[in-house]
Amino acid sequence: MQDAPKSIPSVALFIQGVRHYERELLRGIADYAKAHGPWQFYRNVPYLFGRVADPMALIQQWQPDALIIRESSPHHYDALLTSPQPAIYSPTTECSDCLPNIVVDDLAVGRIAAEHLHLSGLRHFAYCGVTSFFWSRLRGDGFAGRVREYGGSCVRFETRHGREFFSWDASHRHFSSWLHALPQPVGIFCCTDDFALLVQEACLAADLRIPDQVALIGVGNDESICDLAQVSISSVQLNIRRGGYDAARYLASRIGSRRKHRPPYPNIMIEPTGVRARPSTDAAQSRDPEVAKAIALIRSQIDTRLRVEDVVQAVSLSRRRLYDRFKQMTGVSLYSYIQQQRLERFARLLLESDLTVAEIAYAMGESSDKNVARQFKVKFGMTPLAYRRTHVLCSLAPLKQ
Repeated sequence: MQDAPKSIPSVALFIQGVRHYERELLRGIADYAKAHGPWQFYRNVPYLFGRVADPMALIQQWQPDALIIRESSPHHYDALLTSPQPAIYSPTTECSDCLPNIVVDDLAVGRIAAEHLHLSGLRHFAYCGVTSFFWSRLRGDGFAGRVREYGGSCVRFETRHGREFFSWDASHRHFSSWLHALPQPVGIFCCTDDFALLVQEACLAADLRIPDQVALIGVGNDESICDLAQVSISSVQLNIRRGGYDAARYLASRIGSRRKHRPPYPNIMIEPTGVRARPSTDAAQSRDPEVAKAIALIRSQIDTRLRVEDVVQAVSLSRRRLYDRFKQMTGVSLYSYIQQQRLERFARLLLESDLTVAEIAYAMGESSDKNVARQFKVKFGMTPLAYRRTHVLCSLAPLKQ
């Protein structure tokens, strides 16, 4: 292998890239390298070579300037954690004390999942996770905490290693009994999309209807998993790509410095950006068709200046009955629901388009961007521009004001 020019930084990526999470991290890393590089990347690809080489031998061969390490059993890279090159760690079981970590704001993930299920009309809640993973514990804690704020309680089914989910022959009957014991209808938050798919399979095997009796939501918005289910699964979206970009940016600041800094190290935080709603949490249709009709209208016309009066005229209920039943189903007023949905749509357009704040406001029927900016700050804790700067990769397109 010909050595890369000394002026080009070289980075060893100990990331398999098998999972959606890992691929999104790699995309973010590549975004940074394209914008600020070039960089030379090294990777060991096990399925090409039939084995995973000794990581320290690879370090000796590659002589990289920096490392990005993904904890992935059964191929441990513990020896890399003390190598002299600047490095950053993407943990699975527990965070590293000797390196900066790439982590998700898991408490926020749990809170967002609880809010979505509550707005879907659910008043009974459960969580499925794995206690050996720090992020799963935190997601469950965030979920349960938000449920308590609603005045409810959360039943938790958590296993040490996940065998209850991945080995149905040993525990299917036990898990099926747990599902049937839950009060219905129940909203179940699963620690990942994979787990949500497996829980859905268990529900269907136990003759539990989704979403009528059990509503499901996962994490990660891995479309290949969410849409594989018989009933497509709602999921909390994560800005993983931005995490990869920020990790690369941090390493760029450390290349050439070796490991002279001391703990505590800065962590790279991956933020949730909302929920991608799918039929697995759309329980209103069977429980109150008129409220479901109102919700469908709001979602289909969210880009218009929809009024409460427009919704009232579209259903076969009096204004008062619609108000009462809508509040009973969702926990919020009809007006508040419309405003929340519009603000979430506004936030998605900030991330998915290069329109200015004023252009987005105009496209959604607002006469001025100032009023929506005030409402946005109340909901998200920052201005629309600050939200865009926080979540959008500046390497993808110039930020419009």
